[in-house]
Amino acid sequence: MAPSTLSIFLFSLLLLSPFSNSQSPPKPQAFIFPIKKDVTTNQYYTTIQIGSSATTFNVVIDLGGKFLWFNSLDYFNAASSYRPILCGTQQCRIANGVGCVFCFLSPPVPGCTNNTCSDYALNPFTGTQGYSGLGQDVLRVYSTRGDQYRVNDFPFQFSDPVLREGLASPTAGLIGLGRTRISLQAQLASAFKIRQKFALCLPSSGNDGNMIIGQGAYSSPFPEISKSLLSTPLIRNPVSTFGNEQIGNLTVEYFIDVKSIRVGDRTLSFNKTLLSIDKSTGAGGTSIRTVRPYTGLHRSILNALIKEFVEAAASKNITRVASVAPFEACFDSKTVGSSKTGPDVPTIDLVLQSKNIYWRFYGSNSMVRVSNDVICLAFVDGGSNLTGPTTSVVVGGHQLENHLLEFDVAASRLRFSSSLLFHVVASAFPLRLIHTGKTTAEWQATEEASLMTMAEWVFGVLDNETEHSSQI
Repeated sequence: MAPSTLSIFLFSLLLLSPFSNSQSPPKPQAFIFPIKKDVTTNQYYTTIQIGSSATTFNVVIDLGGKFLWFNSLDYFNAASSYRPILCGTQQCRIANGVGCVFCFLSPPVPGCTNNTCSDYALNPFTGTQGYSGLGQDVLRVYSTRGDQYRVNDFPFQFSDPVLREGLASPTAGLIGLGRTRISLQAQLASAFKIRQKFALCLPSSGNDGNMIIGQGAYSSPFPEISKSLLSTPLIRNPVSTFGNEQIGNLTVEYFIDVKSIRVGDRTLSFNKTLLSIDKSTGAGGTSIRTVRPYTGLHRSILNALIKEFVEAAASKNITRVASVAPFEACFDSKTVGSSKTGPDVPTIDLVLQSKNIYWRFYGSNSMVRVSNDVICLAFVDGGSNLTGPTTSVVVGGHQLENHLLEFDVAASRLRFSSSLLFHVVASAFPLRLIHTGKTTAEWQATEEASLMTMAEWVFGVLDNETEHSSQI
């Protein structure tokens, strides 16, 4: 599938909220954020606007992150509406802060305020942690109809610049979608009284994706796709996987209960207790992380997967070649056929609560091209977690791409589609142009425009912008 067609298809993932012809502002049902992929780091990021001057910058999306943290000189220089979250306040209790910091600059500035509620921010790529005060400012967000709203007192941490090391170059920080009260979706749900639920459609390289927070009705062709979504419980690890979390806190990451793993119709042979969470140590189980480029597996699970996959590939006359780090099973691409869902290789299933409920990965999600002639199995050794208990299976971004994923946090359920490549049709591209009235050149130019321009372009909203506020 050509990148432009898939990009258009992903951008057609719209939610429609009721819109009144009266003068009163509509109550938002859902909010949209664009997602891009950095080809150098394989990190996924979105764009936010914060502060009285609407400072705009990109932040990496962390499905298991606790809150928004960033370091932006542009924001620092324009932070007239910034306010610290003081120790002992209701906002500090909501943030579940860890201690207080004291800084006596006059006047106070972001990152240096007195008697300030504080917490640890984690860079998941380098393992670096930063302890600093929490603050609040106005966050501008856009509904799926294109209207702009203000979230007053949105909490975040203005972090030390060292935390930016290892982040994709277009980004200034990281925004968390974890199970906390100050994550992005939790704050929007609280501010606008919408369901704490979000949908992700992560793009592959060269395409665009979406994050939608809230609830509404999908537009075509997603109503049919949504009818076939499979569902599985989101479970909680009783031990935090983040070492500096307060003792007794549940993990903020999202876990699912994988029972077994299959290659084709053959179940892998390994110690199945690795798939269960040890309730005393927090080790084991299966989590989902957007900050891991590829799915990481416990060494014994990876060995079993490689063994079965290589045997199944050989039965399809696929030739194995030398490994290319960090991948351990690579193949001659000339011996691999193609299909609608990517390279024609054996399927890999994460089997969930029953043998008929499974998350299947086809070639586009199970393989990665490392050269013109070589493709590799896109699963790696997960290694050890240096900040807490080690999870046995961490489903990474490459496996999440081109799926519709609904995280219903309120109901603790994950709903997921099969590969969206099954549903891409030749008419997707012209339908996109008919919907917006934009040419391909105009669409490409719009990618560099503001969020509001993008919202107008995607959703065909009226030119008159309306800005609404909500106090948390």
